Amino acid sequence: MFSRALTMLAIALTFQVPELTESNFAQWRDTIRPKASELTFEDCDWKPTFWEAVVQAQAQGKPILLWAMNGHPMACT
Repeated sequence: MFSRALTMLAIALTFQVPELTESNFAQWRDTIRPKASELTFEDCDWKPTFWEAVVQAQAQGKPILLWAMNGHPMACT
């Protein structure tokens, strides 16, 4: 176990972390920002309550996507 951690540390130390500067800021910003294809979930007609979704789905004969999670969305629990 210790040798594995030591190996991982050695590998991590061999890679140089790029520095954020004014000249490469735009490149990093564009790399990090989500692309339009990654934001298509925002186009869904999300409902604030499950019951509103049930009523609408029954009226339109459509299924429901229930997106549920346990804990804080930023994993800060």
